[in-house]
Amino acid sequence: MTGEKLRARVLVKLARLARRVFQPGVFSVAVRGGDVHTYLALSQEWWRRAGIRTVVDIGANVGQFAEAARRAFPQAVLHCFEPLVPCFVTLSRRFAGAPGVLLYNTALADKPGMSTMIQSSFSPSSSLRGMGPTHVREFPWTAGGDQVAVRVSTLDATLADVTLTRPLLVKIDVQGTEDLVIAGGRATLAEAAVVIIETSFEPLYEGQPLFDHIYRLMCADGFEYRGSLGQLVSPQDGRVLQADSVFVRP
Repeated sequence: MTGEKLRARVLVKLARLARRVFQPGVFSVAVRGGDVHTYLALSQEWWRRAGIRTVVDIGANVGQFAEAARRAFPQAVLHCFEPLVPCFVTLSRRFAGAPGVLLYNTALADKPGMSTMIQSSFSPSSSLRGMGPTHVREFPWTAGGDQVAVRVSTLDATLADVTLTRPLLVKIDVQGTEDLVIAGGRATLAEAAVVIIETSFEPLYEGQPLFDHIYRLMCADGFEYRGSLGQLVSPQDGRVLQADSVFVRP
C-alpha cells in the first residue's frame, strides 16, 4: 500500500470517528452514564424507521441501556426492571421526575414468588443462577458475592394492565435466565417488534441456555435473527463469549 493510500484510509477512519464523537446526543449520554455504544447502535437509520414507542428494559442495572434508549427514542415510554436494591436506588435517582419512565423493583422469571439472587460485587454479573467456572476463570473479579432475597414476577403478569404502545422494543439482559423471562413473557413478546437479548456461546452460569436454545425459542415465537449490537470477548484469548443478539418480527 502506498503512502497516499494509507493516508487516505487514516483520514477516512478519523472522519468516521469524529462523526461518531460529535453526533448529537453522544455527549449527553456519556455524561449521564449511559452506554454510548448502544446509543450509537440505536441511532442508526433502520432503528429510527422502526419508530419505537415503548421500551421494556429487563435487567436495567443502573440505567445504562435505558439512558441510551431514552435519548435514541425520545418519544418512547420506558419500563425498567431491576431487582437489586442498591442498583434500583441509583436507577430511581437517575430518572427521578423523568416523564415516561416507569421503574419496577423486581426480577422477572417464569413464575412469581421470592427467590435468592447472587449479588456480585460487580453488579452486572449478579444472577438468579450460580456463577459457572468459565465466568470465574475469565472474570475473577466478579466471583463470589452475597445471597439476597428478591421478589420475582413474570413479565406478562406485571404488564397485564399496562398499555404498551407499539412498536415495542424489549431488551433482556438477565445473566443466564433469559429462558425464564421468555417463558413468563410470551404474551408481551408477542407484541414486540424487536427484542435485544443477551446470548451466550459458553455457559457462564449454572443451567444457562446458550445461543442455540434462545435462537430456537425466539424463532418458534415468530422472530428472525438479525445479528448483534455488540459482543463480549474473553480477556484471556479473545474468543467470543456473549453477544447482544437482535431478533426482529418480520
